[in-house]
Amino acid sequence: MKNTDIRDLITNSVKIPENKNFCSIIGSNPSKGARSPLLWNKAFKEMDLDNTMIPFDCESHNINELLQALESHSFFKGGAIAAPFKEDTAKWLNNKITEESKKIGAVNCLFRNNNEELMGTNTDGEAAIFSMKNNFGPIGDKKPLIMGTGGTAKAIIAYLVPELNHVHEIAIVGNSFSKLEFHKLYRNTKAFLWEEIEKIITRFDLIINCTTIGWDSQSLQSPISYNLFDLLQKKSMIFDVIYDPNPTVFLNYAKEKGFNNLSGLDMNLEQAVLAFAKVNNLSDKSEKIKKHMISAIIK
Repeated sequence: MKNTDIRDLITNSVKIPENKNFCSIIGSNPSKGARSPLLWNKAFKEMDLDNTMIPFDCESHNINELLQALESHSFFKGGAIAAPFKEDTAKWLNNKITEESKKIGAVNCLFRNNNEELMGTNTDGEAAIFSMKNNFGPIGDKKPLIMGTGGTAKAIIAYLVPELNHVHEIAIVGNSFSKLEFHKLYRNTKAFLWEEIEKIITRFDLIINCTTIGWDSQSLQSPISYNLFDLLQKKSMIFDVIYDPNPTVFLNYAKEKGFNNLSGLDMNLEQAVLAFAKVNNLSDKSEKIKKHMISAIIK
């Protein structure tokens, strides 16, 4: 596979190294703000690894062909999958995904197995839980409301359910019951449509935005209105998986109303550490990887 063939399948202009290992982050427009290249390339440099990460902006009709091209490219070692292709990539990989990812139905990380085939895994859920516990403290007694039905929402729910030590339900809010069907895979979850959120939101005290509302072309929007925050319990915690912009309109509302809140920056860092270790077979070097990635973003 030639580098020119890959460039024909992406919409941004990048230089793909000749005869040298490379990784990529693939999404609709990671070249316009994704932190992964900054984090990964800093770790590559500090750990003296002959590799580089490149952002690939891709349109939906080209994603499968791009994945096929990358699998055929001997120097491509893996990388990250960003919105909106986490579920598409899982489908393309078919059974070549980890057991956890099969239940989630989405992957955010590509790596080579022992047969040099591309495999997929998901580090979003584990990273989100770690980030929330690190910033909010114990979450076992919280009553979560998840907004969104995409790959990130599914990953967080998969890891959140085992964390909870009570029988209170987890609410999942989406546009249609067909998109919410996955909730039946998990105990104590219940599906709601967006128009029902005002009626139920008072029952929950951990509100998590897993939608793209607040990002990119929707950066001036919030998944819930300013006035709706008045219905929340005072002890509620607000988590937005979006990290660019930071803060989002959603988090600005939370701050103005006095709620403990968290952006997706820490989650983004943690999932990057997990993915980098997986792609480069460095599971025993996580702390060192994290140290180098943090040094890339400290100003």
